[in-house]
Amino acid sequence: MRRYPWREAWFQSVLHRVPALQRLSAQDIAKLRELVKEFLVEKQFHAKHDVDLTESLKVKIATLACLPALYLGYGVVQGWYDIVIYPDTFIASRSRTDAGGIVHEYSETLAGEAWQQGPIVLSAAAIERDFANPARAHSVVLHEVAHKIDGLDAQVDGVPPLPASQARTFARALHAAFDDLTLKLQYGASHAIDAYAAHSPEEFFAVATERYFLAPDSLQQEYPALFTAMDQFYRPRV
Repeated sequence: MRRYPWREAWFQSVLHRVPALQRLSAQDIAKLRELVKEFLVEKQFHAKHDVDLTESLKVKIATLACLPALYLGYGVVQGWYDIVIYPDTFIASRSRTDAGGIVHEYSETLAGEAWQQGPIVLSAAAIERDFANPARAHSVVLHEVAHKIDGLDAQVDGVPPLPASQARTFARALHAAFDDLTLKLQYGASHAIDAYAAHSPEEFFAVATERYFLAPDSLQQEYPALFTAMDQFYRPRV
């Protein structure tokens, strides 16, 4: 395997800027470091529109992308190789077919996107905003990697690959939390998890993944059953 031109200062900078990473044990940090190195060797980064794709930015992306692999193993971030980076938000073309069979074309402005078979696409500006505001517990990198993990069982539905009985428990917890957030938004009630999670169960899973890794206490307080299900998935006990 080829070696990546590693600079420990880049990795340490990420650790110091993400409060959740500062809670990791020395053993976990050492393990994360090796996962990040493997990620940087395997993945190909593609700059769009003259984005300043620095080595420091690559390490930021790799460190956050590898957090779910810390206990699940590197395999959860395999099966795709390309990361496309735009300077800021980008336009994605969409189409949908209505009940009458008519195809509607439209576009969306996005900060991140995960192709089911293909790359993840990220906004450099969004990544930097996430680092500048750690209290928001947002990470476009974690969000898009969560979609990739969700799709490992060939279904992007908000339930990651799990044995059947565990998947049913996970789905019940996820959908109960999803319904609760929908009602809170409908009636203007307060909520800790980002409203974007109410778009669909798969978006709820991606947003909840951000919370699980960056602000686990708030996820556990608002949705304890979902937190337990996610903890059992992301940190399986042998």
